[in-house]
Amino acid sequence: MHICSFVLLQKFVLADSLAIPNPPECKARKQCAILLTDLTTKMTNELKHINFNDLLVLDTDIENYDFNVYMNNDKHIIKGFCTRCEEKGCSVCPSDNTFRLQNISHGATTNDILLATDQQMLDFTDWHQDGVVFLMEGPSVDWGFYEENECNGFKKKPTKEWYWVHDKQTKHFYPEEFKGGRYGSLFNSIIFTFKLKNAYLTNLVKCGLNNDSNNYKGIKEYNYDSLKTCVENILLRELDIIKPKVVFCFGSNVENYLWNLYPDDYPFLVIGLPHPAGQRRGFKDEYYRHLYFTKILEGLYKADIVSIEEAQIKFKEFLSLKK
Repeated sequence: MHICSFVLLQKFVLADSLAIPNPPECKARKQCAILLTDLTTKMTNELKHINFNDLLVLDTDIENYDFNVYMNNDKHIIKGFCTRCEEKGCSVCPSDNTFRLQNISHGATTNDILLATDQQMLDFTDWHQDGVVFLMEGPSVDWGFYEENECNGFKKKPTKEWYWVHDKQTKHFYPEEFKGGRYGSLFNSIIFTFKLKNAYLTNLVKCGLNNDSNNYKGIKEYNYDSLKTCVENILLRELDIIKPKVVFCFGSNVENYLWNLYPDDYPFLVIGLPHPAGQRRGFKDEYYRHLYFTKILEGLYKADIVSIEEAQIKFKEFLSLKK
């Protein structure tokens, strides 16, 4: 474990004589639930317009579109997609013109996971309503859920599946799915473990830089203008809607890009996490389990999303599972 994380998390394991008070009963429990639902609905609707009426353009009623409608349709019904970079002439890799922007992703919210796990009727009054963002780098290879389409004279491969979620899921809790090679199922487990009502998982750059042999390049190989265009037109709007207290960056490339994006001061706490693909380089699941849990707990605590009392309880759960 990172030494800074260990020092901070020592605060969570106090002497046995320390009494942790029970949280006070909410006197306006129903009112709290209504306010939380209203906030979530507003954020979800605004994000839907970015994901499904700008990044992708779906042939559907966006206001009423959700994961259940997608499941009934069996896929996204796509009639268009974002072509800003193609129109600007910055969609090709500067170092190898056989790579161009192709695979298109979109974001996923807590609400998507709740619908996918049939958990939307939970009592959310003890859930955290603060915005939390989990930021990956970008789409990689075609795993079979992209479908070639043409829009404004340009061919790309928007996802036909609900990105990150894909299909019905089982509800997960720590330590389930806290391991390498996990994406949507890890997001699922994080949401239910830490009770995050307004979490959002997305890529920093929404389109993958791919060639026709199904290879891809990371964001360091992108045309600078394509990164700038995507971040300014999509990511910054997402962050403005969510107003996160903390952004968890998967991989150093994402964290470094945010450093450059906000050179003076972050408007939110930034916490770096190991990228799930590190598993291919020998990064063990035990490391993932330790770092994902402790760094996420650290970030939620430092961002004033979870209290010291809740953090203590959570960290004791972590230690008890290590025995």
